[in-house]
Amino acid sequence: MYGQMPAAPAPRPGGGSSAGKVAVRVLVTAAVVLSLGLLAWVAMLRLAIMRRTIRDWVLFWAQLALTVGCFVLLQEEDQDSWQINVGAAVVLAMAAAVVWHYLATDIKHHRAAAVPGARPPHGAPAYGYPPVDPATAVTLPGPNPNPYTQQPQPQPPNPYATTPPASAPTPPPSPRIDQVRAELDELSDLLRKEGEK
Repeated sequence: MYGQMPAAPAPRPGGGSSAGKVAVRVLVTAAVVLSLGLLAWVAMLRLAIMRRTIRDWVLFWAQLALTVGCFVLLQEEDQDSWQINVGAAVVLAMAAAVVWHYLATDIKHHRAAAVPGARPPHGAPAYGYPPVDPATAVTLPGPNPNPYTQQPQPQPPNPYATTPPASAPTPPPSPRIDQVRAELDELSDLLRKEGEK
């Protein structure tokens, strides 16, 4: 009842994808492909929200503006005009480029988040890891670029360092243990006598 609890399963090496992540990738990719690129902004918006980098937001807005521009070109009344051909070609090329960029970036982002100690590019702590206060962060030993701004930190003792075996004297048993033993002996004698009657 109070035994050891089963250990949580270890994370798979290589940042294996969960079913939820794969399902979202499939849905977003299907939305882009099935709309022939007209919903490519959905994939770019997901990347921008997920990664929170300026580059992703710029790519999202540029892609959205290009989609609106293609809509304008596709509104031409003459079906054989160069505007419709250019607009359709740009939308299809954009769909292929967005799908490739979305899948590559999403997989790379989730693999980096699965590596212990890895941090997302925007500097926020990875999911499951507490935020790090720069004032109390442990610095690694190495060359100090500016010796006037940073004091060397004393290294804590290594608890895993091997030490030669020492013949440490065993402490004498405490008087409390002797008292408990004596009381248990008296109790067991009393119970034996009660059991014999």
